[in-house]
Amino acid sequence: MRRRTALLAGLALAAPGRAAAPAVLEVGGSRLVLVFDDTLAPGLRAAVPDWLAAAAQAVAGYFGRFPVPAAEIAVVAADGPGVRHGRTRPGPPPRLQLALAPDTDPAWLRDDWIAVHEMVHLAVPRLAIAHNWLHEGIATYVEGVARARAGLTAPRRLWIELAQQLPQGQPRPGDGGLDDSPTWARTYWGGTLFCLLADVRLRERGAAGGLQQALQGLLAAGGSYAVAWDIRRVLATADAAVGQTTLGELYAQMKDTPVRIDLDALWARLGVDGTRLREDAPLAALRRAITAADAPR
Repeated sequence: MRRRTALLAGLALAAPGRAAAPAVLEVGGSRLVLVFDDTLAPGLRAAVPDWLAAAAQAVAGYFGRFPVPAAEIAVVAADGPGVRHGRTRPGPPPRLQLALAPDTDPAWLRDDWIAVHEMVHLAVPRLAIAHNWLHEGIATYVEGVARARAGLTAPRRLWIELAQQLPQGQPRPGDGGLDDSPTWARTYWGGTLFCLLADVRLRERGAAGGLQQALQGLLAAGGSYAVAWDIRRVLATADAAVGQTTLGELYAQMKDTPVRIDLDALWARLGVDGTRLREDAPLAALRRAITAADAPR
């Protein structure tokens, strides 16, 4: 997997070309209009609908449906190789912009995570800037889990990457809590660590569907990107969906205190051992449940 880095750092959009004829996807009960310019190579343009349909189906599989009834996805040209970055705007309708090199090898698209990441943003209410870590944490964590559940990446690959990357989310000297440390690492990987801890604790406390069940409940209660909510309402609504207070408790612990997590102990419990997954670990079954393949629909 190409190592993810700061999504927006040092990236320049190329001059847009003429708009090609749009395509329409019907996925998870939603209508997605795809718009892309004709500077993209013909073979790449032909591969875009399948790429985005697979991403949308992975997101719909995780949430039970696609997060919004309609969206526009603009695929634009950018300098540099492969899929470069994405942005999400609330609309209406919500609009995603995905930038990729005009001559990207279509085979690269299957390994892309950015499209799923941006689509996951649509399933969470807009938050104050101090709480951007939750939005990006959910998008980063759920992106990997949703792709694993849909067969777009291997569970082993996901867990190895999490073990490699999550140390970046730990507080550094001078950091405060998650609400007070708006660095890239704490925003993306600190938020992802919060989500992993929440998923494990929710399941240990009896919520079989874990964070997935909580986020499905949030979406069912109207908590999508179309609305702006306070973080406490987001977490309370998600908690209510599983009959717990786990998310609110975890936020209270980490919002203004630099909590350092014993990741070695967490990985030992989950059975993530370097590049191996141990099936004799205490929480190996819980780990498998997080990435269990979606049931046929």
